[in-house]
Amino acid sequence: MMMTMIRKPLAVLLAAAALGACATANVAINRSFDYKKVKRVAVIEFKDYPRRAGSGDLMTGAFEQALMVAGYDLLERQQVAKVLAERRFNGKLDSRAAKELGRLLGVDALLFGQITDLTEPRESLVNVDVVDDRLDPIYVQRTHRVLQPDGNWAETKQEVLTGYKTTHIVRREPRNYTTSGRLGVSARLVYVPTGGVIWSGSDSTVAYTFEDAARGLADAILKAVKITWPVAPAK
Repeated sequence: MMMTMIRKPLAVLLAAAALGACATANVAINRSFDYKKVKRVAVIEFKDYPRRAGSGDLMTGAFEQALMVAGYDLLERQQVAKVLAERRFNGKLDSRAAKELGRLLGVDALLFGQITDLTEPRESLVNVDVVDDRLDPIYVQRTHRVLQPDGNWAETKQEVLTGYKTTHIVRREPRNYTTSGRLGVSARLVYVPTGGVIWSGSDSTVAYTFEDAARGLADAILKAVKITWPVAPAK
């Protein structure tokens, strides 16, 4: 007797996934500024979020990539770190210190920022109800009259499939699920000669990997201030 097994879930846990920002960047732009004045930029390294070693380095890299895509001439990170160490710049830089640092680095503007929120994604083991539908065929015997070669009629019996009986078997199965984390960031671009802010912005997003979320947020903020990007030279 034939049996057919069909598996189907009774309950499914859904988790929302978003790798990258949600195009919700909140920005403020100094529209009276002449953006053509800014071509060379240095990123002041982001500090690590509390108890999240390495997060500042990844966020810094994400903004460096976004600035390069935007067309800026970006100062190498090690050069920035060297000047900061030599001049013992630490903590928050005020307008005067920012102007001095920018002069030493030979850049038009400095990008400052901080990680405002960081919750890492978590994996969890969840038991899920799963039902196996077992289909058992149902046969009935039917009698047929068959004409024999000698001209006589004979009766034969034959099993005929008339349908299936369904039996539900419920069991528990372990499944791995990932709960999304969250990442938030704020940043501002400061013009070195005056210490004035060219633009400032912030954004946050759900994420399954910090790297993808960091790149998405940096891209979202830079795209939101696209009007300030350097003008490409005429060919």
